[in-house]
Amino acid sequence: MPQISVVVPVYNVEKYLRECLDSLANQTFEDFEVICVNDGSDDSSIDILEEYASEDERFKIVSQKNKGLSGARNTGMNYIKGRYLLFLDSDDWLELNALELLYNQTNSLDSEMVIFPYRYFNQETKQYEENDFTKLNMFDSSVDNKNFNYKNIPEIVFRIPHESIKLYDVKTLKKLAVRFPEGLNYEDAYFFYKIFFKLNKVSIIRTPIYNYRIRNDSICTTGTEKSFDIFKILTSIENFLKEDEIYESFKDEFILFAVINLKFVYLRLDERFRDRYLEKIKENYEFFSLNQVNKNHLATWHFDDRVFYQAIDVSNNGIEFELNYKKLYYEFLANHYEGVIEQLRHENQVLAQENNDLKEQSADTSIKSKFKKIVKL
Repeated sequence: MPQISVVVPVYNVEKYLRECLDSLANQTFEDFEVICVNDGSDDSSIDILEEYASEDERFKIVSQKNKGLSGARNTGMNYIKGRYLLFLDSDDWLELNALELLYNQTNSLDSEMVIFPYRYFNQETKQYEENDFTKLNMFDSSVDNKNFNYKNIPEIVFRIPHESIKLYDVKTLKKLAVRFPEGLNYEDAYFFYKIFFKLNKVSIIRTPIYNYRIRNDSICTTGTEKSFDIFKILTSIENFLKEDEIYESFKDEFILFAVINLKFVYLRLDERFRDRYLEKIKENYEFFSLNQVNKNHLATWHFDDRVFYQAIDVSNNGIEFELNYKKLYYEFLANHYEGVIEQLRHENQVLAQENNDLKEQSADTSIKSKFKKIVKL
């Protein structure tokens, strides 16, 4: 039995597939299998898969009619034999020591999930991009080299990267019987949180081992009507939090999580769908009312999230929203910079007073020095 199973959904990625598969074939850790799910590709992807499978017995191919990313991942999970599971998208790639680092971590701590940093690779600019989010800087050093669960990190539960690129303990996954919701975008968030809130032993590593390719034609960058799937995903997460009777404990954090994701989708949405999207927000989420969020918590939000939230609350259509968003945005900036100017004015006054005090002290010292010289004479 292999230690790690890697599931790779494949659909028309002939341009990037070799880089993905090479990053697996050349891993420093060798006890793994790769389940490549050919999800109805009609380019040369299947030929590339067959080439690798013929040269390396660790690579196995499962072919099916197109079911989408979630369907391909679910199919791959049916064939895994390893103790641990990792998902790798076929246009992404791993660092060559990735599986070794993950195995050492989960083997030493007996973790049910290992979360790891990653890097974006912009296909257009050929530049790598990292930020506090991808680096897992939301975690402080108190969680290093140990297991934790959601109760230990209540303030950051909904700030964790929710992509499915984690290492999972297979026994735990089978026990929980969680699958990706098929036919929906943003499926990663549902899958991650449905599992995460059930785990007692989660750990992180600090080394970025996953390279996440950003390309203009990928699913997550398109602003089509499929973007409305975000409502089903957020509602599903809200529902299972309520079923587990933990929603009230994380209500403020969940609302911010929803606002951030709804804003993310809106800003990338084709203008044809924006009015209906805003209507759906108002229909589905009663927390888009200013009395639904703890005021102290609201004050900690990034101003852009706060402005989006407040603009939704006072708007009835897309035109009103655009006007209110801009109005609130510039009001916030004006108040912010007015406060900054006032603070600088105060600091300038303090410095001026200190400068005057120093001048007086200097003058006093000079007089005393001259007096001493006169006395000596």
